[in-house]
Amino acid sequence: MAKTGVYTFLVCVLMGVTAYASFYIAPTESTMGLVQRIFYLHAPSGMVSLMAFMISCIGSVAYILTRKPKWDWLAVSSAEVGVAFCTVVLLTGPIWAHPAWGVWWAWDARLTSTLVLWLLYVAF
Repeated sequence: MAKTGVYTFLVCVLMGVTAYASFYIAPTESTMGLVQRIFYLHAPSGMVSLMAFMISCIGSVAYILTRKPKWDWLAVSSAEVGVAFCTVVLLTGPIWAHPAWGVWWAWDARLTSTLVLWLLYVAF
């Protein structure tokens, strides 16, 4: 139990350091200005959500093949993490898109498929 507390503290410290670095140390991008900094949260959240959904897929397939509950637990828990991070992606994307594109939401295939993916995993 003590290891968990140390790791939690370490993760919180590192997240604080990276948040400080992204807001105060990283230079402001010349074309987009300050709105570009949203990518320091948006892009990693997208990567983590896709990784969590892949783990959920692997867990679901393993559960179908073996019928062991541990695989179902893995699939459900990783889907919950994926939904949380995909929600961050779907909220931070329009914050960037409005100044960059002039619209909050463009119905292109990437955005729409991410929304459909999010809806499917919320239902799961």
